[in-house]
Amino acid sequence: MTKKEKQAKIRLVMKEFKAGKLKSSSGEAVKSPAQALAIALSEAGMSRQPKKDMGDEYYMAFMKEIGGEEEEENEEETMDESTGEKRCKAYLATVRKNKGKKP
Repeated sequence: MTKKEKQAKIRLVMKEFKAGKLKSSSGEAVKSPAQALAIALSEAGMSRQPKKDMGDEYYMAFMKEIGGEEEEENEEETMDESTGEKRCKAYLATVRKNKGKKP
């Protein structure tokens, strides 16, 4: 789809909104201009791009930090917990610890 075709699609959807004919996926009329714009961008294929992945160094440092806290705080863990549950608990502990601190 070219840029002009995308712009035309957005224009068409916004005209539908102004005429009161634009419907959401649930079938109800769209009342919010922001929601109408989001629908228009989605249909034109111009929705937001996904965020870039974290850098490898940052990711490894983050995982190392979480792993270190996990061992200190959760010595009584049972052996049957999955790795995902352990990471989640460590992350929540970090969030609780840093709650109220300014970045």
